[in-house]
Amino acid sequence: MHPWLAAFVALGAGVTLAPRSYATPSGLNNIPTADTPPHRVVAVQEINTLGPDRVPDFTAGFKMGLTPLTAFDKELDWNKFEWGLDGHLAPDDAGPAVFQAKYAVQPWKKWPTLAGGAANIAVTDEDRARVGEAFKYAVLSQDFKWLRGHVGYGWQLRNDTVFFGLDKTFKVLDRDLMFRTDAIQIQGGNQWLAS
Repeated sequence: MHPWLAAFVALGAGVTLAPRSYATPSGLNNIPTADTPPHRVVAVQEINTLGPDRVPDFTAGFKMGLTPLTAFDKELDWNKFEWGLDGHLAPDDAGPAVFQAKYAVQPWKKWPTLAGGAANIAVTDEDRARVGEAFKYAVLSQDFKWLRGHVGYGWQLRNDTVFFGLDKTFKVLDRDLMFRTDAIQIQGGNQWLAS
């Protein structure tokens, strides 16, 4: 089965099994956060890169949140898990599909949430040669009510990184409007990518 076909089969299964589906952030522009979608909610993502002197690039995927321990005890809702699948769509050949997973804990309300995860997990050596190594990370997110902050560290072959970000959500016409900014070290820690 082609990687792009596998991605859409998995997306279809996730949407079918979830009670509802809508977009929800679990990262900022360039960094992960400790956020996860709610239990059995599928978040569909479409990402494109546009700009002068560039060919547009399109990627799509989904992620789904789970709080599996609440099946045993509703008080264990501070254990959260996220998994997902992303894949390049165009303009070049589609695929490969890459996995992502995150585990987040917040044992006490008003305390920071700590998460560990990995993104860009390719299944085969051929896929890893095309998309690169997996990005493993640990991140701490805190809601200060007036602003949310995120700080973390990522491990990747020859590219360990420090990252941080801020976000603030406002209600506008009964809709959420989020302002966000982040920065991550790139090029083996020699440069910063900010948005």
